[in-house]
Amino acid sequence: MSNLHADISYSENEQLSILDSHRQSGGERAVSTIFYLMALQSLARAPFRVVDEINQGMDPRNERMVHERMVDIACSENTSQYFLITPKLLSGLKYHERMAVHTIYSGETMPEDNNTLDFEQLADLALRVVGKVN
Repeated sequence: MSNLHADISYSENEQLSILDSHRQSGGERAVSTIFYLMALQSLARAPFRVVDEINQGMDPRNERMVHERMVDIACSENTSQYFLITPKLLSGLKYHERMAVHTIYSGETMPEDNNTLDFEQLADLALRVVGKVN
């Protein structure tokens, strides 16, 4: 077994340290894992990839960084289709015209009177917020 390790820092002011399971938080390990997996993407062809709740436990800075890189990879030419499954996303994330966002709204918190939600109006508002529609 090799002694493979990485020197890693998550802040410009932080000294490099050995990457181990005791030093990094769950969110930092998630960042390391997803970037490692994305680096391997070109070595293994697959028709689609599923990323399930990778952003859980990440701070907003890292979540934005990972999301932006995933968008760049997923929207490039000749790549796999990506499915990002998450119960939450930050506002103001980078989106690409080749992306489709599907929001599933169901569960205990659904209003009993479904007429109170106008999904077309919500979608129009969301598009205006991200600057896609005037």
